[in-house]
Amino acid sequence: MKKHFSKKRVVLAAIVVVALAIASGVAYAYFTATGAGSGSATVGSSAGLTITSDPVSGLYPAGVDLTVAVHVANGTGSNEYVNQLSGTVATNGGCLTAWFQVDTKSVTATVNHGATLDTSTKVRMLDSGTDQTAACAGKTMTINWSSN
Repeated sequence: MKKHFSKKRVVLAAIVVVALAIASGVAYAYFTATGAGSGSATVGSSAGLTITSDPVSGLYPAGVDLTVAVHVANGTGSNEYVNQLSGTVATNGGCLTAWFQVDTKSVTATVNHGATLDTSTKVRMLDSGTDQTAACAGKTMTINWSSN
């Protein structure tokens, strides 16, 4: 028995054959080429930390070492490494920087972004061998902090 194909089936089969031919032509029709180019990447930079300390009272010439609480706040968007903290008492009028000593603190820690590292060190007033009363008595001294 002979089968006869309807026009509808013949048209559908032709469409399928054409679609397959186009698809196979697209899959194999391409160029091979080499290329080169460039792009850019930006490396972030270290941002400043905020270093503060609590007030210290009771400094006297040749007095005892006093503990000073130090706070290293990282308000940046990245983690920051702190190796050492050092402080210097600023001159206030006739009360001189050289009359004070702040111990360097080895921290060797990473302060995560948005976090604060709390630590402490020692501060003392040295005896200059001169009368320091008029120059320093009752003065508020500022400790300037730095880290590396």
